[in-house]
Amino acid sequence: MALEQEAIVEAGLGLLEEEGFEGLSLRKIADALGVQTPALYWHVKSRADLFSLMAEHMFREALADVDESLDARDWLLGLGRSLYATHNRRRNAASLVGAVMPTPGLRHDLLGQVAARLAAGGLDPDAAFVVQSAVLSLTLGWSLFLSNPHVADLMQQSIDVDEGFEKSLVALVNGLFGDAPITRPLASPLAAAPYIAAAPSSLRIGDRLD
Repeated sequence: MALEQEAIVEAGLGLLEEEGFEGLSLRKIADALGVQTPALYWHVKSRADLFSLMAEHMFREALADVDESLDARDWLLGLGRSLYATHNRRRNAASLVGAVMPTPGLRHDLLGQVAARLAAGGLDPDAAFVVQSAVLSLTLGWSLFLSNPHVADLMQQSIDVDEGFEKSLVALVNGLFGDAPITRPLASPLAAAPYIAAAPSSLRIGDRLD
């Protein structure tokens, strides 16, 4: 069977889930696929490219799990819950998502779908950008706290962390929708797709793939 990019990404995600960053190397990915390491570079440009593709894959997973029959408010709650579950299903997944350069597919296709869904629910384009950015930030930030064992321990001593996330998400979405300007659905809502900046250059998690 010919090697494909999706198989490389899935192998990387499998290693991330099983072993975390410490076990994530191109050699191990190649071994899992039964190929030589140089063969991977026909399908991924670099280690950073692989990380970005893995982050995109996880977002696609989360988006696919959200019930499309829900109204805009409940759909956004579903997306937040799905992303939270996706981030915490694999070791170090939140750290990866928070540090990579978003792919064009994530920035324009997937986030465009989110913007379109919110606009179809009647949100003004600027409001849709704020609403989705706030939910993505809460979800990733909470997951990053839990990925740090020291912070996670402090949180777990004080609250039920999953219940705390749920309450925070509901409060955030309810507040945002209460403040968001409502308009007619846009004729071309994809024009409102947001831009996500690259991670700071000080974040060098890609070096762990050596």
